[in-house]
Amino acid sequence: MSYQMIKKQFKLGLFTALIGNLLWLGMVNVSADDTVISDSPTVSALTKKVEAAKIAAKAAAEKIVAEKAAAAAKAALATNMVSEVAVEYTANTYPAGQCTWGAKVMAPWVGNYWGNGGDWAASAAALGYEVGTTPKVGAIAVWTDGGYGHVAYVTDVAANGHIQVKESNYGGVYYPSNVRGFFDPTTTSEGTVSYIYPPAGVN
Repeated sequence: MSYQMIKKQFKLGLFTALIGNLLWLGMVNVSADDTVISDSPTVSALTKKVEAAKIAAKAAAEKIVAEKAAAAAKAALATNMVSEVAVEYTANTYPAGQCTWGAKVMAPWVGNYWGNGGDWAASAAALGYEVGTTPKVGAIAVWTDGGYGHVAYVTDVAANGHIQVKESNYGGVYYPSNVRGFFDPTTTSEGTVSYIYPPAGVN
């Protein structure tokens, strides 16, 4: 083989190798570019969608839990507004005309010797009666004013929490009467209010 032929083949081989390398590098770059351009945004978008779905699912689960807790609390409140005690109906030994006497006239299930009106909630609770701060028809409202206190029998409860009662020794009336009509039991001069709930089966 002549020198000229060898030189020509060498140049051709070198050129072919160079072109091949250039093409190979171009393919890598194109492949890399495709990965950066096409794959990264898709992964990023999917990640964002997954995170958004997780947040939405968590919020929905928390809402369900909160709704169930509120329903359970409401059911418990309704259930607990009944005293699970044995009722013993006894003669009314409270002084005639006093608020305690009037309350027992209206609610014969009330015990004797519960003390002054302001003592009734504590006395009833000690005997197992249910006591709370939500008004209910048939309950005994108890106000503690730091003195003798006051009690009344709840006859009606409005949606806004105002109540009507029958009471004695209020407004110059000494037998169970509705003297005040509807009123806010939390803003009276008698002080803080609570309620003794009637035993089960008592209307």
